[in-house]
Amino acid sequence: MSKNILIIDDDRDLRDFLQQALTAAGFHVETVDRGALGLRKLLSEDVDLTLIDINMPEISGPNICQALRKHEKTRDLPVVMITTTFHSPEQIKAAKQEYGVDDFLFKPFTGMDLQRLLERVFKPGKKTAGALQNKVLPLSEFTIPTQLHRLYVERVTGLLHLHHGNAKKVIYIKDGYPVFARSNVLGECLGRMLVREGLITQVDCDQSVELSKQSGRLQGTVLIQMGLLTPQDLKAVLERQVTEKLLSTFAWRSGTLHFEPGKDFKKGVTQIRLSPASLILQGINRYWTIKQVDEFLYPFASDYLCQATNPKYRFQDIDLGKRGLAVLKSCQGQKRLRDILEQHPLARREVQKLIAAMLISEMIERHATPQQGVVDDHAESEIALIDEKLRRKILGDYQRIMDADYFEALGIERKSDSGAIRRAYYKMAKEYHPDRFLGSSLSREMSAKVSEMFQYITQAYTVLSDPTTRTDYLDELINGPKKKIDINQVIEAEAAYQEGLALLKVRRFATAAKALKKAVEFSPEEPEYMTNFAWALFKSAPEKTETRNQAMEILLASRELNPGSYLTHLYLGHVYQAQGKERQAEKSFEVAVQANPDCTEALRELRLINLRREQTAQHKGLFSGFGKKDK
Repeated sequence: MSKNILIIDDDRDLRDFLQQALTAAGFHVETVDRGALGLRKLLSEDVDLTLIDINMPEISGPNICQALRKHEKTRDLPVVMITTTFHSPEQIKAAKQEYGVDDFLFKPFTGMDLQRLLERVFKPGKKTAGALQNKVLPLSEFTIPTQLHRLYVERVTGLLHLHHGNAKKVIYIKDGYPVFARSNVLGECLGRMLVREGLITQVDCDQSVELSKQSGRLQGTVLIQMGLLTPQDLKAVLERQVTEKLLSTFAWRSGTLHFEPGKDFKKGVTQIRLSPASLILQGINRYWTIKQVDEFLYPFASDYLCQATNPKYRFQDIDLGKRGLAVLKSCQGQKRLRDILEQHPLARREVQKLIAAMLISEMIERHATPQQGVVDDHAESEIALIDEKLRRKILGDYQRIMDADYFEALGIERKSDSGAIRRAYYKMAKEYHPDRFLGSSLSREMSAKVSEMFQYITQAYTVLSDPTTRTDYLDELINGPKKKIDINQVIEAEAAYQEGLALLKVRRFATAAKALKKAVEFSPEEPEYMTNFAWALFKSAPEKTETRNQAMEILLASRELNPGSYLTHLYLGHVYQAQGKERQAEKSFEVAVQANPDCTEALRELRLINLRREQTAQHKGLFSGFGKKDK
């Protein structure tokens, strides 16, 4: 069956050439000349590959790609950007990270360039978890961290099944990240973990288990109601529990594993937020034996170590600490592994584990011969800890650049030619490229600001480097922005959604429901829109059975799309209560608290439910006592 390709480009000659070439190669090809139309087709039709010009009328290629990555249907769609803009490896890497582009087709290109591109995009086994898919493989000394990294590199989604004797675990993988773990190991249950950590006593644990069985409530919720845990404590404990279930598999020396690709997970799970690199380092530190580390590193003792030219992780994705940064700094391609170990005689074991983790995570590479020039003149500053002076500079530059127009951001005059624009961009990109700050103790806030600045100046260069788009942009600066066609219905829905939220705040529920319904019609798979529409609808006529049932259906559909939304579970609880389904309401409020421990409304409802249950029990006891006395 031929694959479907959609070309989005406003250049008619290029569209015709690509259509003829790809059709001759056996593909079914469609073309459009506008970004908004192309995006709507991608969201509604079955397409196997799209080629998008980076500069498009109405909406740019990068913005189309970003919109595609927000939707389940198009999240994994291969996207190739047609461009003359990005040439250096740094620019290509940054564009892939920022926009989610899979590959680039650089103009001018030949038929052979196009053929090689198709071979890369449609190569067998891409994004299928390689040899893991649907195969049972044996566990060895180093299997688990290696396979966690492999799944991350391939960005797969599915379930990793691990078996070791009678122990069974399932690791949930989403886009390459481990997010949850299930286990049948009794010692890893919540109660035992809390006892082991000294947060509750064994008596407390037994009592909570009994109450949980009697009421059907989750043990964590019972512990909160017993006053032994706060909602914040429970959330932190659940995340530690999931992490421990995963990390303890690093101690397994035998068993089997197999990977089951898929998209759907158990709903409402407590997700961890650690990168595979961080988990690999933690697992090796805690569970690898000295013998295991020695055996792993022994074959590489004479190899020269250097920092990876194409690292799979950013430094912020793994907490190396000061010693780890020092070890990484030593990996410049001119020292053997054994030489680096000799530099740390008092911390040899720690350094061995750091190197093992970085090798598995492909943060460092091995070479049989010395390497030259693998670290540039700025390596020292890139790996050093960030100081207050640099933090203030970033804040100042961020304010200046983000408030400027594209010409001002690049520091050029409006009459500048293409050469001046290119030189200004390369200078700015070198200063503000996120990789320049790798290895520093840059906070998440500062990292985000650096990325925003780099993205903004890159977008400025994208617009100004092309004479046509530069003229249009300059015209907008002088005469005001032209009316734009919205990206797609999802983007159009935002105005209706914001209007609905404003009406909800002033309790104009019926009018809010109309606005939010419009948002849902424009973007029917946006759970946030669905949740608020369902709530406005319910509040507009809570006494009507039909309205309650409709709101319930919408909330359940929203929960399927985003099971982690506490608002969805909170509103579900209220609707269940209106339907007289107290047990379902209680469970929904419990999940709302798990998703957001600061959800006071759900906590209040749980206390009221518990109070009503106690009052009912007391009432029954009184009547029972009166009956006995009368007899």
